[in-house]
Amino acid sequence: MRYRQLGNTDLQLSALSLGTVALGMPYGAGGETPPADSDAIALIHHAIDRGINFFDTARAYGRSEELLGKALRGRRQSVLLATKLSCLDADGAVWRGAQLAETMARSLHTSLSLLNTDYVDLLLLHSASRDALENSDVITLLKDFQAAGKARYIGASTYGIAAPRIAIEKGVDALQVAFNILDQRLADDILPRAQSAGTGIIARSVFLKGALSPRLETLPPRLEALKARARAVQNAAAALKPPRTVHAAALQFVLAQPGISSALVGVRDIAELDASLHAAHAPRWSDETLLRFRQLRCERSELLDPSNWGLP
Repeated sequence: MRYRQLGNTDLQLSALSLGTVALGMPYGAGGETPPADSDAIALIHHAIDRGINFFDTARAYGRSEELLGKALRGRRQSVLLATKLSCLDADGAVWRGAQLAETMARSLHTSLSLLNTDYVDLLLLHSASRDALENSDVITLLKDFQAAGKARYIGASTYGIAAPRIAIEKGVDALQVAFNILDQRLADDILPRAQSAGTGIIARSVFLKGALSPRLETLPPRLEALKARARAVQNAAAALKPPRTVHAAALQFVLAQPGISSALVGVRDIAELDASLHAAHAPRWSDETLLRFRQLRCERSELLDPSNWGLP
């Protein structure tokens, strides 16, 4: 396994990291059922044994924190953990005053209890909005948790362009952002901006919720324009020498981007994880190959946000 420094932190993340939303709740293009607890725990152990040291979860990911807590008993010191908390109410507005402090503290306390740990290595604001990141109380509370030893580093999980730009300006340690062959919007500004500031970048949505995977054809007909773009990626991957699956090409493309420390993958079984591990261990792409796949980006922003898809 290759390891990369996360921005200016002292965290060395495995280039491939494990996202656990699919272990804790139905997720993906088909809303697949999570694996049995014993299988999820075996998967986490297999990931550790193969060199993966970074695991991502959240309060909003069903039972994933609980499963990680069980799986990591006796192994906590060998891994790096990230979890996420929200500062938004049911209508998407930022909590204020005492309610904000209480909500964030309760969320973190619950996460630590379920994870069976006293601290997380990275604490992120979940789906951090512009309003949340511009609220000085939110950032202050995160820094208070950090000062109290409950989080080694702080950051934000963001969408779009404006929110990560603000987060970088606020001096967070790391960002978790969506980035893949079809959705390269952050390559033009955010990735170089983060590198310049020393802000670590963790890439999620590497397979665009199944669009860049064998699950492509499970997407509904209303997403045919997106499916057509994904098929173009499939064809380009098959034309490489040696040929790649779209899954392998999607992962290798993300890992070839300057400034990305780790690529999160969500898998449900050991066979899926091993396929990602095999792809991650492949030689680095040539500049020519990288340029070819950069040209396959999709420019229709409404297709690139899975929240618009009407899927779980």
